[in-house]
Amino acid sequence: MYMMLNMPENKLEGQNAAVARGAIEGALSGSAIVAPTWYLLNRRWPAFRALPTTMKTLGAVIIIVPLISIRAEHRGLDFHRQHWTGIGKTELEKEREEEQRRWASLSPKDKLAEWTAKHQLSVIVGSWALTMGLVGRKVMRDPLISMPNKVVQVRLWAQGLTIGVIIAAAALTHSQRAQAANMRKHSPDHTWVYLV
Repeated sequence: MYMMLNMPENKLEGQNAAVARGAIEGALSGSAIVAPTWYLLNRRWPAFRALPTTMKTLGAVIIIVPLISIRAEHRGLDFHRQHWTGIGKTELEKEREEEQRRWASLSPKDKLAEWTAKHQLSVIVGSWALTMGLVGRKVMRDPLISMPNKVVQVRLWAQGLTIGVIIAAAALTHSQRAQAANMRKHSPDHTWVYLV
């Protein structure tokens, strides 16, 4: 908020335009996901057709609103990065190049571990959704199980796998933090020297 108060009027207008453009992109991409999904589910799945419109709308909102906010924030951050100047910009570019070189030197296993550590929530939610879809597909075909029991089975399978993924993510985070702490001991950050 403080940064926005000190920003010149034309930059503030530019940032607002970038954020609005990001929000529109998020709304369009969310709608592009929701509309065909809603159409297919309505045509092929009687249980979805039986849901009240409010529940269907809630599902659409749960997908579209986060995409709007995430895309708007990314556009705002991109706008700020494009307008950085001075020694701070030089240092950030140098750090980005070093990070790219470090990333290129990692093995595929290390890249996967680092990517997973940085995107833990996506991995957890994605594994939950994938499990719900795969197990749901199998369980829903069984004619001997009632619908409430099918829903419970799918939920339990998804919860079980998600707990396993959360435990694995916690172990990975712990090892990443231990590695980072070890590296800080041996190579302290002296970027302040360059700025002075």
